[in-house]
Amino acid sequence: MLLPGLWVAFLALLLGRALRRWYDPVPLRCWLAWSAALAFLLGPVLFAGRTILPLGYLAQMPPYTGLVRGEPPGNLLQSDLVLQIAPWLDRVRESWIAGEWPLWNPLVGAGEPLLGNPQSQAFQPLVWLALPFPIVSGFGVIAALRVLLALVFTWLLLRRQGISELPALAGSLAFALAGFLQLWLGWPLSGSAAFLPVLLYGITLVDQRGERRDSLLLALATACVLLVGHPETGLHVATLAGLFALSKLLARPAGGRLRFLGALALSAGIGAGLAAPVALPAADYLPRSLRASLLEARHQRLSTLSPLEGAEEEELGDGRRHDLLARLIPLFAPNALGNDRFGKYWGDRNVIEDAAGFAGTVALLAVLASLIARRRFPQERLMLGTALIALLVVARPPGVVQVLEILPVLRHSVTFHSRVALLLDFAVAYVAACALERWRLGEMRLRALLLAALALAALIGWAYAANPGPESLAWLRWESLALQIAALAFTVLLLRRPASALRSWGIAALVAAELIAFHAPAHPPVPAGLYYPVTPPVAFVRERLDPWYRVCGLGPVLRPNFASVYGLADPRSSNPAKPAAYQEAIRPIDRFPERATDGFVAPYNPLYSLLGVRFLITLPGTRLQRPYRLVFRQGDAWVWANRRALPRIFLPDSDDSTLDLGEIRPAELHARAHLTGPRLLASSVYQDGNWKLVAGGVRLPTTLANGPFVAARLPAGDTDLALLYRPGSFLAGLAVAALALVAGAAFWAAPQTVRRSQARSTGSA
Repeated sequence: MLLPGLWVAFLALLLGRALRRWYDPVPLRCWLAWSAALAFLLGPVLFAGRTILPLGYLAQMPPYTGLVRGEPPGNLLQSDLVLQIAPWLDRVRESWIAGEWPLWNPLVGAGEPLLGNPQSQAFQPLVWLALPFPIVSGFGVIAALRVLLALVFTWLLLRRQGISELPALAGSLAFALAGFLQLWLGWPLSGSAAFLPVLLYGITLVDQRGERRDSLLLALATACVLLVGHPETGLHVATLAGLFALSKLLARPAGGRLRFLGALALSAGIGAGLAAPVALPAADYLPRSLRASLLEARHQRLSTLSPLEGAEEEELGDGRRHDLLARLIPLFAPNALGNDRFGKYWGDRNVIEDAAGFAGTVALLAVLASLIARRRFPQERLMLGTALIALLVVARPPGVVQVLEILPVLRHSVTFHSRVALLLDFAVAYVAACALERWRLGEMRLRALLLAALALAALIGWAYAANPGPESLAWLRWESLALQIAALAFTVLLLRRPASALRSWGIAALVAAELIAFHAPAHPPVPAGLYYPVTPPVAFVRERLDPWYRVCGLGPVLRPNFASVYGLADPRSSNPAKPAAYQEAIRPIDRFPERATDGFVAPYNPLYSLLGVRFLITLPGTRLQRPYRLVFRQGDAWVWANRRALPRIFLPDSDDSTLDLGEIRPAELHARAHLTGPRLLASSVYQDGNWKLVAGGVRLPTTLANGPFVAARLPAGDTDLALLYRPGSFLAGLAVAALALVAGAAFWAAPQTVRRSQARSTGSA
């Protein structure tokens, strides 16, 4: 149980030594402060055998309903972590451990690209660092490393920007413990928050020092941002980094701009090249996904509407408030509109999305108190502008929807506005650190501080008092109000006096205490023993299911992706990026054809046999007729066998020809055909264009049959068949990454004297 925490501590020690050796040292007192924050947030997960996965979600449906008595543990708002993220990470880990590229997920749907789905995080460095642990404990390691990176590199960036130690510490706590990273901690998009300050720190080092190790850090940070697994937030990070670099470029003397621009371009290009093995498959696959088709349809629909109609289109029709105030209130009073983690929520969407931009009352007060500051620190104005744009995107006032739809960097944020909350949190934390530095220098005006405190107190009080909800959540709302007012009062008491070390530590402690109080409940520790337990129905199927066939739950039983954790294939999928063509093919049996999670019905449809459903798991008491036969009835689920199920590859309407099924691996299927004449080889394997058929050492052309499934015409005779998944985009990505490595080695391994003379020549020119 101690190993995850010890592993994180060891990695932190290595990071500290590396920073001291090659970059900027971090004082021990800062490490101790960050360690205390991590202990409050993730102590039971790192040192007591718990997990932040909301495994109580399993207990709400068969075949797991008998696992938990009473209230299911965990934050059930984060059910996608159990439905999607954990099963995908499990597939990735199994592939790496088996020594295979994580190219294809054969256990969901008719097969889906694994590497082409960025949220599988197949190449994310933080996921690699957690590979020594099973997913149930490795999940906590990944979460802790995300928070640690955000803490350390935000502090390093602020120090390089001229902020002293303790204000920088407060700024690092304000960002790393803010709503975006904490509420999305288990999702891939939180990795964007972790690597944002790393990227900006790399840009700052290249600007201020320009050593080869600085360019190397910038290249690695660029690659890590692209490998995070969430393209939308990665695009937001890249946009802010580009503006940050542009402001640095404009602040330099004209004679040094070309060299700085060249160093940035080279580092960013090498970093992008290193990420090409993931970026190119994703760029090839995602436009054909269900989410892409739905977003495109929505974009086309909005483009035909007037501004007023576009605003109405955003309404969800679920009884919640969908106005500008409902979107802005959670940014400064996160529980004023309730909290669906504990009960009802009457805000815009849910408390995770809406409150992701809350960076703490202390930081907000510091920002408001410095709006009329006489001087600004480097890039402070950029961060103020970033915060204003982020607020506009979050608020989405009438008529702005169509404007935002025009810009690709903001288009997805119109639907998922919490994505841009990442930039809001970082900008608030950055400006707050600058404000605290002015306080340390004696430049903060007491009148401005008191006016800002009164305005913020009135705003917070109004948010809680003017938006009442059910009595069942009164305790949460009044506790939250009291916590914010107390944080505000203590901050004023500290800031109204001249700065001292004790007061500065007090401010940092207030920032951490308030944010931990608000956000620690978002990921409560859960017993690790609840991690997809093998219940009797699952054990029965696991012992008897041939890997060439699939198992399926009917209705709410055994939700999609769960079977993959046991190494079993399921024709359903829970994935917003699942193939649109396959989704269209299963529309007759899918109750939710336009949702991320499938819900299969109509068990007598021939699609079940075509998709190879050998076992169907149902609720107890379900009665089925042929071709199903009841083979297991125990506990909260029954199992039915389907004798007409077809294997994943088969010969339709065969005469005397036979197909001997051989080895099956994630990206390879092997068989031997005995054909009396030319025959069609059919399958229930989704063809995205990258499956190749080799027969007797000769590649044969493939086609489609029964919809989007791979098929081929086979010649007569006895032939060894190999169906291989070989995405050309991945091979191209490997080639680009190899070129990037060569370019990086040529640049960074060149003698320093040669590079300096080249730089002088460039500057003279």
